[in-house]
Amino acid sequence: MMKILNFIIILMTVLFFTSYSLGEVKKDCSQYSTKTLSGLSDKMRCKKGLPPLKKNFFKSLQLKNKNSEIDSPKKKIACGEHSAKTLSGLFGIIKCKRSK
Repeated sequence: MMKILNFIIILMTVLFFTSYSLGEVKKDCSQYSTKTLSGLSDKMRCKKGLPPLKKNFFKSLQLKNKNSEIDSPKKKIACGEHSAKTLSGLFGIIKCKRSK
């Protein structure tokens, strides 16, 4: 009986004097921008304690550049290679003749 009592006293002493504490850790929600709807939805989910969505409706609305043709420089086409069948081809012929 004495061994059990000594064990309980030692156990209680160790438990009271340990520096290990359990506390709630808040997430840092300031990393999400509120300038866009997708950032705002991520920030609201963070404040509720939910993880951000991997596939977001608002992120799917953004323009996606599939072939990156917009960023690539345009090729110079000779004046004889323009087609007169389309409006853009006619503008190309006119620009070519003006630049000469």
